[in-house]
Amino acid sequence: MNTLYMKIHQFEEQSHSLIVSFASDTTEHQDPDKYPAYAYQPLHMWPGVNDPEEIKKRIAISGMYHAEQQEREEKFVADSAKIQQYKDMIGQVSSYSIEDLAPTTPPEFVIEV
Repeated sequence: MNTLYMKIHQFEEQSHSLIVSFASDTTEHQDPDKYPAYAYQPLHMWPGVNDPEEIKKRIAISGMYHAEQQEREEKFVADSAKIQQYKDMIGQVSSYSIEDLAPTTPPEFVIEV
């Protein structure tokens, strides 16, 4: 993704939310109107930020995730073989040993000093 497109649709007075949608140069459409909108509450999310451009930038940063998810969904829907794999799981009964499901080694934590 090289470009994010963001549209602020409205401000909801009651919840103090900005309603925003996103698209990118990697989504099927570059028009944010084509995608779901999300509510952002700058008062609670970034209480110390008063600059409107900074608030828009912070919303856009989180919007990158939404655009990536949309792109992932579009690719999934276009992959009929992958969809068929999921459909083929319908009605299957599976069993797994708890030993097979539990991690064999604990995750490593790196502590930098």
